[in-house]
Parts: sequence; C-alpha cells; structure tokens
Amino acid sequence: MPGAPRQVFFDNLVSGAAAHLPLAPGIKVCAQHAGQRPGVALCIAREALQAGQLQQVLERRFEQALVFEGCFIYLDPQHALVIWHALPATANALDRILSRMLSLATLQALDR
Repeated sequence: MPGAPRQVFFDNLVSGAAAHLPLAPGIKVCAQHAGQRPGVALCIAREALQAGQLQQVLERRFEQALVFEGCFIYLDPQHALVIWHALPATANALDRILSRMLSLATLQALDR
C-alpha cells in the first residue's frame, strides 16, 4: 500500500502527535508550529536544494498567489528552505495541501 506512510503521517499530524515523513535525502515533511498555530512544513535541507530553487519558489509563490495561497516560505537557522502551511480545518484537505507544497517546490515527483 504506497499511501500508507503518508496516511500515518496525516493521522499523527491531525491527532497532535509527533509527525515526520521523509520523502528523499534532505527532504521531509513535519509538524511545525508558527507561534501557537499548528501547521505542516516541507523542509528542504540546504545540501538538497537545487541551484536557483529558492528564487524559483519565491517567484512561483507570488506569480501564482491564488494557487499557493496559505503557503509561507522562509529559510530556517540551518538555511533549509521551509514551506509552511497552517493545518486545515478538515483532514482530507491535508493531501491537497501537501501536493500544492511539493508543486511549489517543483518536487511533484515526490508526490506519492
């Protein structure tokens, strides 16, 4: 069952348990709070970033503002690219949000 790890991740995320889903070396999805607000973060380690990827992500985020609404982009203290989104009100929206985040980072190949 290929979607099982992703579903376990979503279940943990919604329940408030520690949630972490490695997608590829240096690329993971995890639960992350922004202040008091729970969310989901796509983290791409500095060594996993492709040349120009940060600039491309920022351009796409603002050129297609409605498509990527709710996605916030920043570099963490380790210079990893982070794309964060607040947890949605419904659990079934999580899959769509993760797909949008991967698309924003041009990592659709990891959307399984």
